[in-house]
Amino acid sequence: MLIANPIYDTVFKYLLEDIEIARGLLSTIIGKEIIEISVKPQETVVEDKEEGKRFFKVYRLDFKALIKTSEGTHQQVLIELQKSKRFADIMRFRKYLAQNYSKEETIVNASGKEETLPIPIITIYFLGFDLEYIQVPIFKVNNCLQNVITGEPIVLEHREQFIDLLNHECYTIQIPFLKYNLRTKLEKVLMVFSQEYTTEDKHKLNFQGEQDDPLVQQIVNRLSRAVASEEMQRKMDVEDELERIYNREMKALVDKVVEKEGIIDEQQKALEQKDKALEQKDKDMAALLKELEDLKKNR
Repeated sequence: MLIANPIYDTVFKYLLEDIEIARGLLSTIIGKEIIEISVKPQETVVEDKEEGKRFFKVYRLDFKALIKTSEGTHQQVLIELQKSKRFADIMRFRKYLAQNYSKEETIVNASGKEETLPIPIITIYFLGFDLEYIQVPIFKVNNCLQNVITGEPIVLEHREQFIDLLNHECYTIQIPFLKYNLRTKLEKVLMVFSQEYTTEDKHKLNFQGEQDDPLVQQIVNRLSRAVASEEMQRKMDVEDELERIYNREMKALVDKVVEKEGIIDEQQKALEQKDKALEQKDKDMAALLKELEDLKKNR
């Protein structure tokens, strides 16, 4: 079945706008039943470029979901989809995290009253590239407490706000490692992101995965509607164009840096040669002075 490729920001946004799909997807990833969810795409203009007579605006779509689990706890889930591997994106992730650590959220407590307070954070990263040293499709970084003196783990019977609010769980999905060897429900659900199904048109996937799971059916049905949308296709074209512009400008910037480094290297070599010449001149002068002193002594 042809579906829109959810690795595109605009398709990913469209997918998570369906609250039931967002609830099911996040519940499956974090392994907790979510009974309430509010998804808030954070659209930020990060670039405004002119290409000929066309203007482009890049929107960075950071998703923040405020969830309530079956345990009665509230948490923020920050969701990132990243296709390309750039160091600048790591810094953007850090800034986005910092912004959300500094915010408070208004929730309805067990008494039915609104209160504003800091909320624990969970991060989920969908990566369109693979990390250098981690060769698994999905991994989790969790808070682990350890007695530093004895080396023993600390097991808490109750949640500790100091820990929850200053540390966070992190889930990372490496899309290139999503293959056909399915073992869990999570893998079956995430296969809709697998680029193994890419067609000649990279905007479309020919999804051949299992659809016996209701959540997978929901996702596939929504993405199949997206693939027929001309507006969605146009937005994906814009994303591709922006990626090309970015790559071209980055290449030009790198070329300039390399050129400047080459000029600086040549200048450095010239200075080193000049220093060597001056050093040799000083040695020659010292030798000449010594000869003069010897002549004076021999008179």
